[in-house]
Order: sequence, then C-alpha cells, then structure tokens
Amino acid sequence: MVSAPERAERAPGPDMDQGPGGRRPRRRGRAIAVLAVLALGGVGVAVTWPRAEPSIVSDKVNPPSPVDPNAAASPCTAEDLDVGLAADRLAVTPGEPVRFTVSVRNEGEVQCLVDAPRRNLAVTVYQGEVGEATAKRVWSSADCADAEEERLLLLGPGDVDVTETSWSDARSVPGCEPGQPRLSAGEYTAQVTLADVEGATSDVVRLTYTVPEPSGSPSPSASGSALPSGSPSPSASEPGEAGTEPGEDAGSERDSSEADASEGDSSEGDASKRDAGPSEKSAQS
Repeated sequence: MVSAPERAERAPGPDMDQGPGGRRPRRRGRAIAVLAVLALGGVGVAVTWPRAEPSIVSDKVNPPSPVDPNAAASPCTAEDLDVGLAADRLAVTPGEPVRFTVSVRNEGEVQCLVDAPRRNLAVTVYQGEVGEATAKRVWSSADCADAEEERLLLLGPGDVDVTETSWSDARSVPGCEPGQPRLSAGEYTAQVTLADVEGATSDVVRLTYTVPEPSGSPSPSASGSALPSGSPSPSASEPGEAGTEPGEDAGSERDSSEADASEGDSSEGDASKRDAGPSEKSAQS
C-alpha cells in the first residue's frame, strides 16, 4: 500500500513529463524557445528601427560666429557682386545713340567697398562675340573717361548702384584719339567689366548694327548703266563735233539754202531758152 505522501510525490506535475524512461523535466525546452523568440525579435527591431538624428551637441558647443553687417568694410570680391548690363534697344542705326544701364549689387552678407569710376566700371563693345579670337574691340566708355575721377562706393548687403552711359555708334581707342574709321554693318556685343575686381563681369548684350542705303541713288538705264540726272542724251550732238565750231551751224544752213535757190533759177532760165528757140526760127522763115 502506498501512502498519500508517496502518491503526491509520484504524481506528475505540470513541469514533469512521464515517459517510458522515467520522469523528464520540460522547463529547459520552454526556456530555449523563449530565448529563440527574443533573438528573432531583436534582429527585427535592429533592422526596422529608424536611424538616430545626428547629434547637435557640437553645434551648441561651437556655434558659428554672428555676422556683423556694420563691421569694417573690405574690398568687394567677384562672389560678393552681381554686375548687370541692359540696353534701351538692340537695333542700332547711325545717328541714334544706344543708352546702357549699368548696375552693381552687393550680394554678400556684409558691406564692402567698390572703386567704380567710369575708367574702371566700363562698358565695352566688340564687333563679333565677346571672348572669341575674331572679336574686335570697337568702343569703350573708359577710353574718353576722366582720368582724375574718384568714385568709391560703400555697398551694404543688398545695396545697388546704377549708372548710365551712351554709345553713339562711333569707334574709340584708349586715349580718346579722334578720327577713327566708321563702323560697318553687322553683329556686335557689349559687356561690363570692373577693372579692380577680377571676374566681376556682366552678361553679354547682343546688338545688330545696320546702315541704311543712301536716298536718291541713280536708277539704271535700259542697258543696265546708270546715267546722272541732267546729262544730255547720247543722240544729242556736242558742240564742235565733226570739225565745226560753235556759231557756224546757222551760217552754213543759210549758205546751203541760197545755193539751192540759185541753182533753181538757172535751171528755169535754161528751160525757157530751150522752149523759145523753135518759135523764133519759124518767125524768121
């Protein structure tokens, strides 16, 4: 007989498995399964978890120095400036000057200085395309500018300086020497440069120069040659032609008419004599 305490000890519990070989614990298998699930869940979390934002601690520790727009001004650079050029018209004809508008804007964050007299801030016109080897310099606003002019600009952030200059379709050379040849019709280009700031240039403006044809040109004749107005026709005789002198034409005409009249009278007299001859002979007989 088995006592109650022994039956309780022999009775299989929830954590024991009764098998042919005796009792076997099941707690270890459950622990392994739980660990496997946790491991797989950890891998999934590592793959799908969003990346952390970059730390901004360094920006807080070493912040950028503030910009003082009123700091001591230094010369402007090409990166600070926006140079512009505009023309009031693109079709150029003789006697009608072209008006150029030049602008210089400070695109930087601090104020800067620009030395911009007309001999430095110059509009230059080329025959052909700017920058090409075949382009010819024909005019510049710096050629005849005042060499003593002083014009120092202090441009704050966003400030703009605007000037105007005109081109009267004439050629010029450095030193403003007069007597330059006239321009020929064709395509021209214009650009602004700032002499003391390397790389500070404007966009290119393209112009077309035309020369109108002169009015009152002679019209071609039927044979294709042009005759000046008021000239005599080829059929008209020139004075002194065929060995005659001026004033002899009228006298020669009168002499020829008188000679014709005398020949007529002599022929009439001879005819009357011939008619009267027979009658006189009959009367005598």
